[in-house]
Amino acid sequence: MSRRGDIEREIRHNCEKIDEYREKISRLQEKAEIIKEKERTIREEVYEPARSYDMTHGDAFWGQLEQEAERYQTEIGSRTAAGLSETSQLLSDIQRIIDRIYELIDELEHRNSELEAELSSLTDDD
Repeated sequence: MSRRGDIEREIRHNCEKIDEYREKISRLQEKAEIIKEKERTIREEVYEPARSYDMTHGDAFWGQLEQEAERYQTEIGSRTAAGLSETSQLLSDIQRIIDRIYELIDELEHRNSELEAELSSLTDDD
């Protein structure tokens, strides 16, 4: 096999990998947007309203229910906050993965530049 053929094959392989990586980035970004939207919905429609809902009433019966409701409200707030925190961590992890894939793309593009330079320096006999 010729060196020229080897270089061309490696360049094609690298281009295919770059295309695969870009596709993965696109899918990750789509999923991250879906997660962000669900996170926003939970925060705005569950977490914030549950934390700010006023449970106070006047008499003893209502006062006892109020205390129980406040315990539940605290529990809901705590569990929702934990879920939101985990969601935030997941989104950070997704972004780190995307950043790493971009680095891999840069490495492949750099390698292709090197190969193309070598290819152009070869004579027709190589």
